[in-house]
Amino acid sequence: MTAIAPGSEAPRDPILRVTGLTKEYHDFAALRDVSFDIRRGSIHGLLGENGAGKSTLVGLIAGMRVPTRGRILLDGREVQGLDVKAAEQAGVFLVTQEPMIVGQITVAENLLLGHWPQQGGVINWKELRRQARRMLEGTDIDPEALAENLSAVNRRKLNILRALFSGGRLIILDEPTAALTVDDRTVLFDFMRKLREQGITFVFISHYNEEILDICDAVTVLRNGRLAGSSDDISTMNSARLSELVLGRDLQLFERRTAGVAAPTEAGFRVRGVKAPLVDIVEFAIRPGEVVGFAGLPGSGAKEFAQTLFGLNPAETGVMRLATDGGETPLPPGPPEALARGIAYLSDDRRRDGLVASLSIGDNLSLSSLPVLSRLGFVKRRAEAGLIRRYFREMGVKAPDPAVSIDTLSGGNQQKVCLGRLLATKPSVLILDEPTRGIDVGVKEDVHRMVDKLTQEGLSVIVVTADLGEMSRVVDRVCIFSGGTIVETLHAPDITKERLLKAAFNRRDARALA
Repeated sequence: MTAIAPGSEAPRDPILRVTGLTKEYHDFAALRDVSFDIRRGSIHGLLGENGAGKSTLVGLIAGMRVPTRGRILLDGREVQGLDVKAAEQAGVFLVTQEPMIVGQITVAENLLLGHWPQQGGVINWKELRRQARRMLEGTDIDPEALAENLSAVNRRKLNILRALFSGGRLIILDEPTAALTVDDRTVLFDFMRKLREQGITFVFISHYNEEILDICDAVTVLRNGRLAGSSDDISTMNSARLSELVLGRDLQLFERRTAGVAAPTEAGFRVRGVKAPLVDIVEFAIRPGEVVGFAGLPGSGAKEFAQTLFGLNPAETGVMRLATDGGETPLPPGPPEALARGIAYLSDDRRRDGLVASLSIGDNLSLSSLPVLSRLGFVKRRAEAGLIRRYFREMGVKAPDPAVSIDTLSGGNQQKVCLGRLLATKPSVLILDEPTRGIDVGVKEDVHRMVDKLTQEGLSVIVVTADLGEMSRVVDRVCIFSGGTIVETLHAPDITKERLLKAAFNRRDARALA
């Protein structure tokens, strides 16, 4: 079936029907007159920019919020206005981006959490383990393992299985691939397809068009709180069409232009003899204004080397030299020393490492610059205020003013604040670890253009990303890692997704993986 315009007749046999759904907060409408259906036993994609209304919509479906107007029907029964517990009893479960598990207890205990079988008023451990083994059959998850020792993908599987054990029929997955490797994502998608064959219905929220096209049967796109478009047959859609629906315009993908640009011959940053956990690098150098990508399978050394340069993966041996230094010095033993020497690192997990959620936008922007903004233990408030104003403006943060809590921002704007905080330290080398993970398509391209502008001012940039299509557009050179060392280097314009796949995965035919 072809794409459906907003308000058109939806497919038959829906497990969920949403009609005229609206959520208002005083004079602001977070969601307005949204209608669509979700077919039973399907994977239904939900796409939209940060702030488009996705969180509001799933919050209404999952019983976390009450609609101002509109109807939500589950199997033909009205469920709008239910609380979370009642929604779960009806079979609707929201699995959040951060897996909700208790790390100090076993997988089996997590799986049946809240439903531990009892006999004679005490927990029947034998029955608990029996039920857990049955639920985990066909997976590679050990029911006796501590939950904190699970891989990222198995944590997500555990959360889905727990929802199923509790009676889940419609499971909402909020960006479940965040922090997953390419291989982990494949494992998760295979797991979801098997459950779909058993009649389970998923709502799959993602910022990646390719993921929607890969795993989903149907898609709904929100823009500015309204339904931008929908299709009950994902085969009628392509990435360009999805981006157009998300943004309301054609998406102009950034592509770095390096041909004909005379780069300095001398390295701005050079390291030699680096040995650290999973890292063994003879020599690496990057010129001022150059963008170098690091690629490789998990554990190959790509991410580990980037973290070693910032002191997060402490080096056993190794020396470095910046163009501003007088000579070679040992690699920084930790992040404070790295920042002080002009090396900045953007973590792949902004919630864990990049932000202080209880502080304002301004406080987060100035956080890494406090050592140079302070004197005798007191912060020079006028200088701090000037720094905050500058980077709030230059990063294009969408908020009324810097005093607003950072928790109120969309993921893309939070990422802009993280990047601004690092740029405020005036680094010579900027390391970006998955810089566009969890942000919408429009902001991704904004970030790439921002980084490109900075390189024109002489900043050296290292990019670590599993998105090889993105990598092929934004770097001048890619270092392929395996066994902790650089085994191959590709240069623009010969960097393509297919060549990266062949080099990183060592497969003869990478087309099947693309």
